[in-house]
Amino acid sequence: MEDSKHGSKLSNLGIQDFLSIGYLFLLVLGVVHETIYYKFIGINILDYSSVLDVLISPIAVITGNLILGLAVLFSIVMAYVVVKITPKYYKWLSKKKKYQSGKNKIKLEKAQVKINAKDAVITMIAFYVFSIFIGLGIGSGYKTKKRIISNDYKITHQLTFEDGFTQDIKMLGKNSLYVFYVLKDDPEVIIAPIDGNIKMIKNLEKL
Repeated sequence: MEDSKHGSKLSNLGIQDFLSIGYLFLLVLGVVHETIYYKFIGINILDYSSVLDVLISPIAVITGNLILGLAVLFSIVMAYVVVKITPKYYKWLSKKKKYQSGKNKIKLEKAQVKINAKDAVITMIAFYVFSIFIGLGIGSGYKTKKRIISNDYKITHQLTFEDGFTQDIKMLGKNSLYVFYVLKDDPEVIIAPIDGNIKMIKNLEKL
């Protein structure tokens, strides 16, 4: 069959190619996720981010959300199985006598045609991951904004500044350059530079 002969160009890609393409995809999603989240609290995060912050944004987003991390891991595994392992399994299956004629052969041929449409499968997986990133960005941003307005949140961290002054805060986020937070009973979001300003950040939730 012509489809089986040519298949998808994705089948010619190695694991390193998949990792590179996957990271580039996650990089875009990481930036989009953070942009959406911070927009809800009135911050254009790209104005307060370094190049390093942008590059590690997908890692920061994934490690900061267990559901997101598991969803991405599941999608990567599924993509690899579909593109690399499943075609080999069908090829092995086609050598079995019961799949060389009759209804079983027809079913196997139909399955092989579907698997050869790998581009469509990968697109579906990418859309799945994209939906999770965007959905969680909107959900967490909206929830955070609502809690700030209603003053319904707990103090999470303590900042110690270079001059010794301390503040108990609700941290909304941080990167290598800035800390974004609010003070209890005050809905105004504060952006504080870290370098030369903040000496220590203590996580009160772990105490």
